[in-house]
Amino acid sequence: MSKFTSCLSQGKFYEQETLKYIEHDAHEFSVGKCKEWDIKVSKQGLPVYYEVKSETNAFKYGNLCIEYEYNDGKSGIDATIADYWVHFAIKDKVKNIYTLFIIPTGELRQLITDEKYLRKITGGDRNLSKCYLFRMTDLKKYIQEFKAAAAL
Repeated sequence: MSKFTSCLSQGKFYEQETLKYIEHDAHEFSVGKCKEWDIKVSKQGLPVYYEVKSETNAFKYGNLCIEYEYNDGKSGIDATIADYWVHFAIKDKVKNIYTLFIIPTGELRQLITDEKYLRKITGGDRNLSKCYLFRMTDLKKYIQEFKAAAAL
């Protein structure tokens, strides 16, 4: 399996996983390379949009990466129209142990405007991603549920 296929599969898995944590009457997933949102749910007839990310190195370094640019184009937080940013910090992929952050996108953007992130970094595929690096402990008020004893 290619790295792209593996990452896509992981992303789709966590989009499905997100539905376990959010109230909704109906849902749909974005199709293709949609930068604006991953999940649209209907809640009492009103649409709510979610951007879903998962990260396997979060516990290794204690940080979350919030992408804002990829290959010189808007991406992640700068491209989404989502109401909520959902971020799975994966502790054990095999056992499906993670910490889940659900952050109102407006609040995340305000944290960025106020420079509450640790620093900006470049990385990812061929160093084409630019991200804001946040300490997980600085975002702990957005933790929704633990799947295991992965306390911060």
